[in-house]
Amino acid sequence: MLSQASPSRIKNLPEALAENRGHGTPVSQSEVTAAVTLFREGRISDALSTAQALAKRSPDLVPLLDLQGACLKAQGDLSGALDFFKRSLEAGGNPAIGHFNIGAILLQLNYLDLATEHLSKAVVLDPKNPAASRALAMSLNEQGHYAEAVHIISALIENNPVTDELLNVLGLSLRRLNRLTEAKACYNSVTPTSPAGGEAQYQLGLIALSENKNDTAKQHFQNALDLNPRLTPVHRNMSLVITYDKDHPHLRDMQQLLNEGDLQPSAESELRFALYKALNDTRQYDAAFEHLEQGNSLKKQTIRYSIEKDEGIFAYLKHTFAEPAPVATSELGFRPIFIVGLPRSGTTVTERILCGCEGVTGAGELQYSTTAMSKLMQQMATKKQTKFTQADAQALRDAVGQAMQGHANGAPVVIDKMPLNFRWVGGLLAAFPEARIVYTTRMPRDQLWSLYQVCMAGSGNGFSYDLSDIAQYQALTRDLMQHWMRLFPDQIHQLDYHALTKDPEEHIRPLVDFCGLEWSDDCLHPENRESAIQTASLQQARQPIYHRSTPDWLPHEARLASAFEQLNQLGL
Repeated sequence: MLSQASPSRIKNLPEALAENRGHGTPVSQSEVTAAVTLFREGRISDALSTAQALAKRSPDLVPLLDLQGACLKAQGDLSGALDFFKRSLEAGGNPAIGHFNIGAILLQLNYLDLATEHLSKAVVLDPKNPAASRALAMSLNEQGHYAEAVHIISALIENNPVTDELLNVLGLSLRRLNRLTEAKACYNSVTPTSPAGGEAQYQLGLIALSENKNDTAKQHFQNALDLNPRLTPVHRNMSLVITYDKDHPHLRDMQQLLNEGDLQPSAESELRFALYKALNDTRQYDAAFEHLEQGNSLKKQTIRYSIEKDEGIFAYLKHTFAEPAPVATSELGFRPIFIVGLPRSGTTVTERILCGCEGVTGAGELQYSTTAMSKLMQQMATKKQTKFTQADAQALRDAVGQAMQGHANGAPVVIDKMPLNFRWVGGLLAAFPEARIVYTTRMPRDQLWSLYQVCMAGSGNGFSYDLSDIAQYQALTRDLMQHWMRLFPDQIHQLDYHALTKDPEEHIRPLVDFCGLEWSDDCLHPENRESAIQTASLQQARQPIYHRSTPDWLPHEARLASAFEQLNQLGL
């Protein structure tokens, strides 16, 4: 498995050569073995030049193609490595190894759908390959399919030694499923001084942060940086628990790391968001905004977002759900409430408000609706089906209902606060006619700035890393939600965050009544909830509801002028 650019992974090359005998190549096994030995010794450039020279005589020899791919991967040329691994598979290489190598590269390049496709094939072809199963679970984690990842890693652990790397992957899945006790057990079992130790300490810090244990979080983050000072996501999260002055040592550490250079774009993006936070704290606004611009640009570059794709999806949804779809009718053990809107629009505080009512469980941001709706839409496209049928609604109810049931904890009402579920309102209300939709909104300028200054985990929310994209996406969101509200006027309640903060009770009482819940004064104090928060809004959501008289974008108003003008032109 040469894509694993480490000497320990290359000892299987003689087997690969044996599989490729009969190709009639003039290159001998001893020549290829000598090239692989160079790779094993860490002499990557020498190994690559040797392999390239041999390839002139035998350009389609699979071991040479794999070796060149491994060398390029080790040098950071992922696209070049991908080309060689594809050629290896086409030339008759071992399909299990080929799909694994391709999938591993695609995962690093953030082509998650394709990565999952290739890695799934690799696991089916060779279920005893723990590296393929681990990579598949990592890809599923990145896509938000955490329960599937838990299943894969749990099965892997039953038949293989438990490694630190497996514990980290499993811990992430469990953390995202809010199974925090189990997640902490995984991370605490990782050997502290191992290469995986830094990641484990980082994840323990995130859990502590979600539990409002900032001092504990800071210590875990520092432990992680002591093990690996180049873990830039740790720097970004460390910045959230520090109020900086100009001489703060962590600010100096981050500036030194940036000056060293040679960071991958995704890593540099994380670091620049952290530097923005630090310099903004010290009121060095010009320098702060420069880091913020570059951080956002690098993030957008990494995830390759295009607003045109979302424009097409939204148009498709309005056409597919031009009128309400037939509804599902089966029994369900709970009643769902979906809190939707743009990220950073108040979905977290709204969930915590409603959790003040008896019989309500807040499940956080669940991926189930997006997974199920994406699958149904793909099936509809394959069948050239233009409308959402009752069978589709029932399939959605079965898939999402069963998954959400696992979060109910016996409560009769379960809240899913995944913001971008606003896209699926037509399907969700067909699948769950008893559900209520709460649509949170925010003043457009505040919304734009709140999105732009935050680097979110994963590759979702791609629109939030470009000011023009944010403005256009706000317009798309408003248009689609107006469509849903015309179709379902009695099942959607709009809650404006600005109005909520000015007079909480006046807006919370109608919200509770709309959701069919019994009033409790606890609804007025969401800051008193003790449950963990795993979203970018965790710090704001732990504060009492209050009205901010001065917008926090004011120091950057001149730099945001063109974006604000675009909002005006879009009628926002």
